[in-house]
Amino acid sequence: KIGRYCSIGQNVNCIFGKHPTKDFVSTHPAFFSTDHSIGFSYVEQTRFVEHAECRDEEKIYSIVIGNDVWIADNVSIMEGVVIGDGAVIAANALVTKDVPPYAIVGGVPAKIIKKRFSEQEIQFLLSLKWWDKPEGWVKEHAPYFDRIDKLQLKVENDQI
Repeated sequence: KIGRYCSIGQNVNCIFGKHPTKDFVSTHPAFFSTDHSIGFSYVEQTRFVEHAECRDEEKIYSIVIGNDVWIADNVSIMEGVVIGDGAVIAANALVTKDVPPYAIVGGVPAKIIKKRFSEQEIQFLLSLKWWDKPEGWVKEHAPYFDRIDKLQLKVENDQI
């Protein structure tokens, strides 16, 4: 699931499924899966959970990308990951865990480099949910998007 106003670079991959790497003698699905995705199975019951549970409210998607997320080129995202609103994923990152809202992550595996804004500013943006506003609202407020303090002031003045 991909939110609104996302920027997604080239060669972004979503990786679905996993294989056992501990205790099992083989990583081949024939030894742990009964879904016959490879055409055969040596087991009569599933012995390893190979797919993540759905992470969205509707229980449809196993990877959820929030709103206003920037994913740079050559990023890989593992199944079961939620990328929070406003996050930035650096080029060539391997995202194996959830990414908090407005975090900048990078590396293999991806780790938090820094936050884009202060906690108070992040809470303001998450409660504002500007990406859900009508396009007219976004267009009117777009001149204030170059500085969060300007946007906060404009929104506060709008409410007075």
